[in-house]
Amino acid sequence: MDKYIFAICDYQSRFGSKYFDNPYRSGMDKNLLVEAFFRYGFNIQYLNMSDGNIENLLKDQYVLYTSQEDPGYYYKNFIEDRIYSLELAGAKIIPSYKCLRANNNKVMMETLRKLYLPESYQLKSMMLGTYEELIMQIKNITFPCVIKKSEGAGSKGVLLAKNEKELLKKVKKVSRIPFINEEFHDIIRSKIHKGYRKESIYRKKFIIQEFVYGINNDWKVLVFWDKYYILRRKNRPNDFRASGSGLFSFDDNVDIRLLEAAKEIRKYFDVPMISLDLAISNNKVILWEFQFLYFGTSTLEKSPYYYKEKNGNWEQIFEKSVLENIYAYSIASYIESQL
Repeated sequence: MDKYIFAICDYQSRFGSKYFDNPYRSGMDKNLLVEAFFRYGFNIQYLNMSDGNIENLLKDQYVLYTSQEDPGYYYKNFIEDRIYSLELAGAKIIPSYKCLRANNNKVMMETLRKLYLPESYQLKSMMLGTYEELIMQIKNITFPCVIKKSEGAGSKGVLLAKNEKELLKKVKKVSRIPFINEEFHDIIRSKIHKGYRKESIYRKKFIIQEFVYGINNDWKVLVFWDKYYILRRKNRPNDFRASGSGLFSFDDNVDIRLLEAAKEIRKYFDVPMISLDLAISNNKVILWEFQFLYFGTSTLEKSPYYYKEKNGNWEQIFEKSVLENIYAYSIASYIESQL
């Protein structure tokens, strides 16, 4: 076998994410991945983020990698440096660095939405780096609106503002930086230096997004190449958010428009797999958010079936899926499509 794929693991030698992993939080089963990639004609070799000279070693090679959700995203920041250096050195990064940059980064996510997707998948949004920038733009905001912390997954950092007063108060909450010593020194600078303008203490980046009325649930759709896993998520009681509600179901029938939209979005981004948060409002598919890697896999692992398009028709195939097998299939199919 002369076809190789290199997989970059983290500092604990973990690769990827998996809901039913064993031990807990250990990622995908690397032995199962070896077996799965072998079936598709690839020899997978594991390396570590800190291994030396990998830029030269992996030039022109296919490279997979993991991400992280460590508190503060300190290690993820290191991963971004390493993966970007590999891409600059000529490695064939799957998915490309921009996808890693958008992982749990809603500012970059909105940037990719604007750059890659047609008008039908756009939402009115504003990307901001400080509370002061919000003040500058506030006349352009329509209420109610949704505030989203840039970092993180799930709905914990997603808030609704019904008016300007609520918006300003909640943005201060999500954008406050924790550096008290820096704040103290900046106050001293303002006393010593006439005309000095203090740095903002509200500079965690965030987005403001339009509020869409009349949505009681959304769908988590995982696309692994041409296989589609879909989960209904009902909103929390008296809440506009569905993520993390625990009110989930695998419906016997799903709206075909969701599958068609998921197919189209994956192709626009040209990636082997994607996680989508979709909804339907006024007969239109709404794209809330998306991730290309290191996303939750429970929708795939728990689903009793997946959808696949055959001859223009969507078929529901009742078959339990093994994450490592589907992951290898998706990567191998993607590489073949690029040849």
